[in-house]
Amino acid sequence: MKLIAAPALILALTLAACNQANVSGNAKTYTFTAQTQTGYSAQAGKATRTDLNTNDTSTVLVASGLKPLTAYVAHYHAAGADVSKGVCASNGPIVGDQGSMTMIGGMTFTSDSAGAVTIRGLNTTATLSAAKYINIHEGAALAVVPLCADLTVAAK
Repeated sequence: MKLIAAPALILALTLAACNQANVSGNAKTYTFTAQTQTGYSAQAGKATRTDLNTNDTSTVLVASGLKPLTAYVAHYHAAGADVSKGVCASNGPIVGDQGSMTMIGGMTFTSDSAGAVTIRGLNTTATLSAAKYINIHEGAALAVVPLCADLTVAAK
């Protein structure tokens, strides 16, 4: 039995490697800015946006200092009409793929017991062309926005 299992495993791994696409991209990382909100005092994080050669955009948001065991959602936003106080305060419309995919990752993500959360998603790059910032909102109270990443500043 072992004699058959080893070659079968090697064959499966070899075939899987042959089916790998050449996916590459250009990653940019932005620092989240803490937004003044009741119940938050130490929120922070990073947003990494990678535009892939598949015409998709991968987004990874890593945040800490949030409320423990709380649902969060994240969105890309276009700039609002008044950007005099910065794009994060402009209250711009949500952009992204239709339906639940306007939320980065298409769903809510729950912070751990220490208040940390990682949100991952994949969107069509063209639908994000107007994006100027990313917000992380409380899932049960979308008006509560503890973090914002300004995409108009230089990425690191």
